[in-house]
Amino acid sequence: MFRALFALLVLMGAAATSAAYWAQEWWQKPVTLTSLIDFEVREGSTLQSVSNELINLKIITVDARLFEFGWRLSLPKSTVKAGDYRFEGSLSPQRIAAILSSGQTVTTSFTIPEGWNTFQIAERLEKVFPKTEKQKWLNLMREPKFLANLPGSPQTVEGFLFPETYTFNPRATPQDVINTMIQTFKKHLTPEIVAKGEAKKLRPLEIVTLASIIEKETGKAEERPHISSVFHNRMRIGMRLQTDPTVIYGMWERYDGNIRKSDLKTPTAYNTYVISGLPPGPIASPGLAALKAAVEPIESEDLYFVSRGDGSHIFSTNLRDHQKGVYQYQIQPTRNGASRN
Repeated sequence: MFRALFALLVLMGAAATSAAYWAQEWWQKPVTLTSLIDFEVREGSTLQSVSNELINLKIITVDARLFEFGWRLSLPKSTVKAGDYRFEGSLSPQRIAAILSSGQTVTTSFTIPEGWNTFQIAERLEKVFPKTEKQKWLNLMREPKFLANLPGSPQTVEGFLFPETYTFNPRATPQDVINTMIQTFKKHLTPEIVAKGEAKKLRPLEIVTLASIIEKETGKAEERPHISSVFHNRMRIGMRLQTDPTVIYGMWERYDGNIRKSDLKTPTAYNTYVISGLPPGPIASPGLAALKAAVEPIESEDLYFVSRGDGSHIFSTNLRDHQKGVYQYQIQPTRNGASRN
């Protein structure tokens, strides 16, 4: 009798040890997820409900009760923290439990630089939110619900997606993202800027359009008001703006990095070598400094500017001086470079 009881106890101990070993091995064994998974823990969620959801999403691969058991053994004083989590790569149940108990929730941050257009922004958003393709972003940027409250009845949100660093919940909808960027823009297009624009005979859409061109034309912040003065001077005397960034925008889908003489002569709605005045809408997202420069140009008689090649420009009041600048800073360096090669 004693021997039978001893044998039974040995067997039970061996079984318990085996079960404990198996449970520990599973608890620490990583599972490779096939894709990135965003996971929300809502306020008031229980360990049981979270465990079941982890099973449904195949983040863990055995019975949910085993996950709960492992949690209670290794994290007896911890609870599931509400928030948004992101799981990817190889993760063990132990690691998943540690993440969910830590409250280390995730956010998605990205930066839209000044001077980017909607095509570039859509590419960035596709990378940040990979579940939404670039074309869907571009389609959203033309939806009437976003355009309804923008000045001047634009055909797209071009120019109205404010350049800034944004932080979103990773589950944010594309609509939320676009709307937030538009609302941020509206905060920066202040009544003061609009009033100064009106004093310069610029409607709000024209302010944004001019600001976008100024943004694209200079890499030097201090030059923006001077660039603005050239455009204001040209518009005042009925002279075409003749600015290359508008040509590029008008042929964006076929632009290969070069502007040819034929491109300058090819009519598009945005080609300011062909059309008079401002194009029908912005060509990029201007920052606050460019918006201010559009309505606060310096006093000058300049009608021309040419890049020195370092981000700055030389300004001229007449075509002869401008052509000298073009030769000095554009033609001659190109020829010298060709001769050295």
